[in-house]
Amino acid sequence: MEVRHVILMLVGVIVGAVLNWLADCWGWFQRFRSPWRRIPKNLLREALQNYIQEQKKSSSKKNPPIPSADLEKILRKRWYDYLPLFGWISFSRFSAVLGTGFWVRPFFVELFCGVGLVCLYRWEIEWHHVSILILQMNHEQPDVLFSRFFLHAVLFAFLFLATLTDFDDFIIPDLITVPGTVCGLLAAVFFTCGMLPTTEIHKFDLQTVETINASSFMEIPNTNGIYQYRRDNLPLHVASPNIYPGALNGRPNILPFAVALFCWWGWCFAMMNRVWRVNFGLRRAAALFLRRLRRSQSTWYYLLAALLGSLIITIVWIAVVWQNGSFRWQNGFSALIGMAVGGLLIWGVRIAGTIALRREAMGFGDVTFMAMIGAFLGWQPCVFIFFLAPFAGIVLGLSRWLLGLGGHLPYGPFLALATVVTVVFWADIWLWAEPFFDIGWFVPVLLFFCGAMMFVLLRLIEIVRKKFNV
Repeated sequence: MEVRHVILMLVGVIVGAVLNWLADCWGWFQRFRSPWRRIPKNLLREALQNYIQEQKKSSSKKNPPIPSADLEKILRKRWYDYLPLFGWISFSRFSAVLGTGFWVRPFFVELFCGVGLVCLYRWEIEWHHVSILILQMNHEQPDVLFSRFFLHAVLFAFLFLATLTDFDDFIIPDLITVPGTVCGLLAAVFFTCGMLPTTEIHKFDLQTVETINASSFMEIPNTNGIYQYRRDNLPLHVASPNIYPGALNGRPNILPFAVALFCWWGWCFAMMNRVWRVNFGLRRAAALFLRRLRRSQSTWYYLLAALLGSLIITIVWIAVVWQNGSFRWQNGFSALIGMAVGGLLIWGVRIAGTIALRREAMGFGDVTFMAMIGAFLGWQPCVFIFFLAPFAGIVLGLSRWLLGLGGHLPYGPFLALATVVTVVFWADIWLWAEPFFDIGWFVPVLLFFCGAMMFVLLRLIEIVRKKFNV
């Protein structure tokens, strides 16, 4: 293993330690598994009393109970408990307080983060497996590879943290998805070359072909006198694989500016503490809705965020005259569309599932989680994630139900797993799906059809469940 791999592994282990600490801090229920968290004295005293009583019951002459004074001395924290990865071996002596085997998952989380960061580096930078290589054209520059690797590492850290909290408490806190979404949007603006690679199809007539430098393109067989040329490893944008339309550029085009503001204000509104209940009529539902918004402190925070975000969007929209201004606007606009599409996909599933099953089918944290993923990757990868995630959920859910472990599973980890698969195998996935995205109307029609079929399937499952009392 080379020195850079060792350094990356150390960085990954430290990141894993931070994720363990945040999972304990940001979970719905407070936990104290991390050595960086101070165990409350009342919890420590109660756990010690229970442990001493159990020892007295099971003690014998060969195994006398440990005196409470000695036990308290053993359970004092040492400096080596704070070491990432290896510190868990010594910190495992707190099992008397925190439960048997509490340290196993955090240990493997840090190990997985260290090994995973090295594997991601080799996959993306050394082996170029995320890059789209058609006839070995357009090799990407090192700064592009490093920017993409860094952004994916940050995204995977957010995914892992959300997975840990979702497994613990069946919830993905806004403390994870809100900073993650903001990071994804800002990264799209300031890391213009960090987006996923894609191809771009250019269509020319014969007269235009003779005047352009076609050596930088790869020719596709022409149809009806129209020559098609494809460029690869361009940053993914809202119109990929087609050329980014000039009507969606920045100033002076008003329509994309209005759409960008609508997406941002829509996200801020969705994050507000609101409720809509029509049990007692629309009038009372609207009154309760407005009262909840007015009394909630988060409303004013998100209003401030909406104003600040609008200011940034306006600056980027105007800044097309600056260096790389057009790319910053294109990437930022694409990230906003990805955030909106990703959130609406899961929101639609949540609404359809709730209507079909007559109970809440999915938490709103999954909606904000998918919006965060869309902000990092764009709307096209969200389509793949939307179709990949249910497969893992169905298989694991049925397995748990057949084993008698219950069929209730958090959906966030499956979204995270589908995101990792989509990013890692992006080049192959995109080259396979490129013709479908070239047809503009095909994707929304497919999504609508799948949504309708999912509603029918869920309704049939609910009818069967009630009839046979499953």
